[in-house]
Formats: sequence, C-alpha cells, structure tokens
Amino acid sequence: MIETTWQDFAITGITILFAVMLVPQLRDVMTRGAVLNVFSALTTSLLGYSLALVFSTLGLWISVFGQGLVATAWLMLAYFSLRNVRDHAFPDETLLFVAVDFFTVWARGVAFVVAGGVKEFFSRIRQD
Repeated sequence: MIETTWQDFAITGITILFAVMLVPQLRDVMTRGAVLNVFSALTTSLLGYSLALVFSTLGLWISVFGQGLVATAWLMLAYFSLRNVRDHAFPDETLLFVAVDFFTVWARGVAFVVAGGVKEFFSRIRQD
C-alpha cells in the first residue's frame, strides 16, 4: 500500500487547483483559436514533468499525478496554440514546420537581445 503524508495531499491539492485554473485558457485555445507563447507553454510543461519525476523520487505518488495533470495541460496549451498558428498563418504546412519557424524566430530574438546587451556592456566599459 502507498503511504501518503500531509505534504503529498497539500502538493496534490495545489497542483490540481493549478490545473483547474488552466481550464478556461485551454478552452480558449482549443475552441476559440487563441494563441499562447508556445515556448513558454512547452517549457512549463517540460519543467512540470521534471517536477513530477522529483516527486516520484520522494515517494509522493499522489503529487506525481497532480503535477502530471498540470504538465499535460501546459503541453496541450502548447500543442493547440501551435495548431492555431498553423491553421491561421500557414494552412498548408505541417506542425513541425511551424514549430521550427517559431524556434528560428525565437533564436533570432535571443541573439538580438544578447548582441544588444554585449554592445551596451562594451560601450559602458569604453566610457569608463
């Protein structure tokens, strides 16, 4: 039999509340064509599954279920957001194409921000 602690129940209750709070957003993404930031949703999902893995190593098996539920909701948000972008902007392309395009735009944005920060850093050094 699985032994549970009050911490297991507390974590599970909180994570299930997180999942319930995502239901309206999930409904909007699934039925109304709303779009979330795919990388934020995907990263949150992957971190959520990682946290479920940590809970499993602690023997918090009920918490694994709750955290897995939240991580799955974030994964669905990422998937349906990507699908909505594809349906609206790239109707003849695959989801993989849209995901790669999103990643390319994200990588360019990160490179732009990093380059600006490096430029600012060296201009401040030069002024001093």
